[in-house]
Amino acid sequence: MTLNIKKTHSERLMPLIDILLNESDKRIDDITCIAVAAGPGSFTGLRIGVATARGLAQALNVKAVPVCTLQAMAEGIFEQGILICPVLDARRSQVYSALFRRSIYVPCKIETLIEPVAISVEELLTTLGNFKEPIMFLGEGLNSYGEKLFEGLPAGHAIVPPAPFRFCRAALVAMLGVKVLNKNPESSYLDLLPRYLRRPEAERLLDESGNTS
Repeated sequence: MTLNIKKTHSERLMPLIDILLNESDKRIDDITCIAVAAGPGSFTGLRIGVATARGLAQALNVKAVPVCTLQAMAEGIFEQGILICPVLDARRSQVYSALFRRSIYVPCKIETLIEPVAISVEELLTTLGNFKEPIMFLGEGLNSYGEKLFEGLPAGHAIVPPAPFRFCRAALVAMLGVKVLNKNPESSYLDLLPRYLRRPEAERLLDESGNTS
């Protein structure tokens, strides 16, 4: 189930899980593994999602796997050979981004060309300038920085797919979660942590204030 509304995870996540189980005619103890988009992304959103996944996995005594949010978004693009660049707003004039390509060779896996990073739009454009081919952009970061990105690339090099393919969806997280679990069959909720890519703002401000209490 995918919602794009202003209510927070804390308000909607647990009721949605209950609805999903009921609509699928499943019981909660039918779950054998939990996958969660562990980041990068909103610090608050990641904490809520990961904490919920850990709590459910511990209570049910099942596996839990972290999924890279940016890679899950890229998994929704099935066109072979094209460059895929998810962009999420990281605030402070930065974005969370990475660069992927779906292989042209069977089984046509997603390949990581640039690892996920917190980076300024200017730095991202400089990096992407090394690739002389069209790039498909995804993510809500385009709302804030799309115009700047498109203006910084040669004409026709920036591609945006239809709306349903631009965002991270639960089905993509589940699909990638299966792959992660197959690689790490002993995955435990104890190892499940948010992937922030940079320090939370509260920690940074605390250090800058010199307050160590």
